[in-house]
Amino acid sequence: MPKIIALFNQAGGTGKTTLAMNLGYALAQRGHNVLLIDMDPQSSLTVFMGLQPYALEGTISESVLEQSPLPFLREIHQMDLVPSNLTLSAADVRLAIAIAKETRLKKSLAPVEQNYNFVLIDCPLTLGCLAFFR
Repeated sequence: MPKIIALFNQAGGTGKTTLAMNLGYALAQRGHNVLLIDMDPQSSLTVFMGLQPYALEGTISESVLEQSPLPFLREIHQMDLVPSNLTLSAADVRLAIAIAKETRLKKSLAPVEQNYNFVLIDCPLTLGCLAFFR
């Protein structure tokens, strides 16, 4: 089982994304398999990893909204990434009445978590539904 670390602070500009990327990279440099999950609709982690959020075919949005498999981008700076974009901002509204919404990320991660030593989740800066996925 991997160590799952959610980087969370309800204020912006506190270094959550920078910490996720740098901690992930340091762990990867030590030989660990690392998965980064960008749960922030602002997509900062996705951008920091060198990607264009709107050019991506799949993001975390589809996994939490439609319960589809996680879309992995492999071996970016020796880490895997589940990217995000602005479509994730609709999740708070769409999931407001969904049953077991807080377990959707956990269910999406379950089939692949054994492949990783660490899963780092860059959380949004709000206290909405996205902040409480497990």
